Amino acid sequence: MADEEPKPVEKKTIKAHCPKCDGERNCTEHGSIYKAWDWEDKYHGYSMNGGVDHSLLECLGCETVFYQTESWNSEGFYPYYDAMGETQYEVSKEFSTYPKPETKTKPVWFDAMQEKDPQLHNILNQMYVALDNHAYILTAIALRTALDRATEYFGIDPAKTFDEKLNELCDGGWIGQTERDILGVVTDAGNAAAHRGWEPDSQEVTHLVSSMEAFLYHAFIVEQAALGIKSIPAKPKRLPAPVAAPAAPPATP
Repeated sequence: MADEEPKPVEKKTIKAHCPKCDGERNCTEHGSIYKAWDWEDKYHGYSMNGGVDHSLLECLGCETVFYQTESWNSEGFYPYYDAMGETQYEVSKEFSTYPKPETKTKPVWFDAMQEKDPQLHNILNQMYVALDNHAYILTAIALRTALDRATEYFGIDPAKTFDEKLNELCDGGWIGQTERDILGVVTDAGNAAAHRGWEPDSQEVTHLVSSMEAFLYHAFIVEQAALGIKSIPAKPKRLPAPVAAPAAPPATP
């Protein structure tokens, strides 16, 4: 009797956060493994336990393959009352995926910065990574570094203080007085984050990033693009005024 071919294992379909679609999608689970863990402090009598589900998933929409962890621990149980008034407990689970969803915070003109100045583009790229991961101290520091590089791009002496650099940007016509004051706040925020460990909240860091983006868009994208427009027709030259014909001599009597 011929050996029968093994039947294919039916793969489970679960809902998970697809990093490319950046939303919950139906996904095929290609494999998973559960790992439990225990921790105990024998000297103080403390202990914890928990577990992590590791899964390899494929989005049924865009077909992206990604890795997901689903973790819990014994400190994450929360009580609630059911319909009968009895106390029940629900475990809080934390989900994480790799790769992480691509940032939606980058402006549409971000890739154009690569052509303008690769070093500045790299600094900004790392700033957005910090922003996406809620590392707001690092975001503020990166904004100050990006502003420092932008002033160097315009030929301003890197040895000067930030105040002197901003004044030169203003005197050179790259920014106005109001924008100079706004970028001064960005500089102060970066200094406070770098030297005093100050951390802006999500709303504050959003304002700082928006201010920096406005400056970069104006100085690197719009202004230089406008200067590069060659199709505007030249102003027509004014025709010379017609020369008046000399007056006829008076008739001889």
